[in-house]
Amino acid sequence: MPIIGMVFFGRRDRVKTLHCYLERNLVDNGGWLDEIEFIANTDIKQDLEFLDEIIKRSPRYKKVLLENPVSGPEQTKLWRNVKRGTMYIKLDDDIMWLADDAIPRIVTTKLRNPDALAVSANVINDPPLSFLHYHHDALHPYFPEIPSSPKGRRKKAPDISDNGFMRRSLPPWRPSKHPFWQGPADFQWSLEDQPPNDGHRWLRVQDDKALNRTPVAKLTYDFWGPTYDSWAIAAQQHYSLLENIEKHTVDKYKFSPPWNMHGERIRINALAVLGDDVLDTDVHNWSSDRSDEDMLTLDLPKQLGRNVLIEGNALVSHFNFKHQDALSKTDLLDRYYSYASENICVQPFLSPVE
Repeated sequence: MPIIGMVFFGRRDRVKTLHCYLERNLVDNGGWLDEIEFIANTDIKQDLEFLDEIIKRSPRYKKVLLENPVSGPEQTKLWRNVKRGTMYIKLDDDIMWLADDAIPRIVTTKLRNPDALAVSANVINDPPLSFLHYHHDALHPYFPEIPSSPKGRRKKAPDISDNGFMRRSLPPWRPSKHPFWQGPADFQWSLEDQPPNDGHRWLRVQDDKALNRTPVAKLTYDFWGPTYDSWAIAAQQHYSLLENIEKHTVDKYKFSPPWNMHGERIRINALAVLGDDVLDTDVHNWSSDRSDEDMLTLDLPKQLGRNVLIEGNALVSHFNFKHQDALSKTDLLDRYYSYASENICVQPFLSPVE
């Protein structure tokens, strides 16, 4: 059975990192993906040009063009071209990190559980899993670095020329290469606070007991609310992941057996599903006022009596939801790319000068 990665493409600053994991997971490189379909859900010229450069890297990369970008309920249209006899790994374009065994694990779990409609990875920054990770002690105390004056601000890393391309000197991805956070013992960061400055970093609070006054202490078992909205909660989850990667403690996130959602919503940032199962649901007539997430995690499981499973041993990191857009004001995109360049990329991709 062919296994195809299906990426809803739209943001080159994210896919610069994601493509390293996609390339690593191609069958040519010992992975499980026979092909990657990039569904070009954007009309931004620079993004489309970037995608064209990526497509050149492998004959296993395919570009799917749309008449117009879609969002909300219209995203159900993106599922109409799936094929029978094929396993699809649907990935958002802002997946920033995948464990080496993440794709094999969700594929295997789906094959072993044919009654399940789909199988999700265990995704960092994905309600309600964030709440579970907090209670598994996978999250650590971090606060944003707040310069006391303009003179105290770190200088932006300089651009370096490289054969007609430009690359910036990237910050170290390892938290241990950065100083501990310094501040008052009663300091707290409100979920309503905005980023202190562009490109700022979050620093580890040395005292683990400070966790209860950091943003993640406000996590709830919910699909909306602060767990979904807060850029600060998202930031702390990502910096915690980088710490766990460095310390080889990512097992903190894991759980087994697979978690059965029993018709409750789960985000579909990284999902394994069979083309047959989608087509058998009369995908062309999915409700016009329901999103693909609504259909795949709520409506169809209820109609078919087939639930969605979470494979707790398949770890993936999702960057941000739309209400967490301020997350791009941190240095996390650079840090994730720094990690990928060092550990994952077959050959790092350098963006043309813009």
